[in-house]
Amino acid sequence: MSTLGLSLLILSAAILASVSLIFVSFLLSEWTIRRLDRIPQNTATPINLPSVSVIFAARNEQEAIEQAAESMLQLQYPNLELIIVDDRSTDQTPAILEQLCNRHQNLSNTTPKLHYVRIDTLPDQWLGKCHALCIGANQATGEWLLFTDADVQMHPKTLSAAISFAEQEQADHVTLAPYCTMPTWILCTFVATFAFLFKAFVKPFQIANPKSPAHVGIGAFNLVRRSTYQAIGGHESIRLCPDDDVKLGKRIKQAGYAQRFANGLGLISVPWYPSLRAVFLGLEKNCFAGIDYSITTWLGSNLFIFTTAILPWLLAPFADGYCQAMLLITCALWLIIGATNALRCGYRIDHGLALPIGIALFLLVLNRSILLTFARGGIYWRDTFYSLKSLRAFHRQLQDPQPPPP
Repeated sequence: MSTLGLSLLILSAAILASVSLIFVSFLLSEWTIRRLDRIPQNTATPINLPSVSVIFAARNEQEAIEQAAESMLQLQYPNLELIIVDDRSTDQTPAILEQLCNRHQNLSNTTPKLHYVRIDTLPDQWLGKCHALCIGANQATGEWLLFTDADVQMHPKTLSAAISFAEQEQADHVTLAPYCTMPTWILCTFVATFAFLFKAFVKPFQIANPKSPAHVGIGAFNLVRRSTYQAIGGHESIRLCPDDDVKLGKRIKQAGYAQRFANGLGLISVPWYPSLRAVFLGLEKNCFAGIDYSITTWLGSNLFIFTTAILPWLLAPFADGYCQAMLLITCALWLIIGATNALRCGYRIDHGLALPIGIALFLLVLNRSILLTFARGGIYWRDTFYSLKSLRAFHRQLQDPQPPPP
């Protein structure tokens, strides 16, 4: 066998071994992540249910905010308040919210309570969303705080199911993966791929393990005990973190609190991005933060993802013998992963079978985001510029919260 043939054989074996481990990890994760709408709920009487404050920040969300707010006002939960924080909107969002409040106050049944807060200025050293959520949390009275987004729609039973799940699991933090409503085939393929890569990164089967650093947080649904939120320093402790949802989950897990992750399919949905252009623009702000501003992680992720998920498809037609067999098995494993993941996330099987396309698109989004961050010297978020130097400096200064009292 030639040197080239031996090298290709070793490379094929290494790729197959790596993807086999990914396959096993994927199966463990899917076995661990349960659909919340299929978990039996506690039969606690309304008087025994803890109070909950639902909080979300909005900036120029005129197209989706009314429908999202109405869905949250329809939540079937007795001890509930909804706090909407308008973060310096310049479109019709304030007018829509004022009309919503007036309409709600005129109803004879005023449960849940509705509060509207307007913010006109952003303090220095704060991201707008983090500041808005902090303001909302400071006004909240609930024993639990649910941080969500201004375009999320919830089933009426979402909150009662989540609180029941939290109590059954004795959890301090519960986050749900929403169903993302996407208008085109390529966007469905991308979001299904993104969901798989997200799960591969956070390792859901380790989240419940108190000894594991695995953690999770999703902006569409972060439900946390008020006492836990205060103990870790709230959003002030992550005030310059573009990936605030994930960092909130990280601080909660690092502090030793119980964290759980579930599939919110059937309970919560969000129109994530309306176009590919919106995907590229929307993920500009947080890709680098998501890997902790690590150049090593960035380059290593590119190499690993390309080698394991794209290279086998390029090499298989030109290989032969054992090399081709291993590469074809690798491709088959990816197809199984992609199809299973897509169905579990609520998408069609063809969205999953196009996993290699979705991964290639993800690499384009990731690399464009990070290269733009370097070129600009920072990021733009909600019409405000944040320098990479200040974001990195804050990231380095983050201190782990103190563990909870015994």
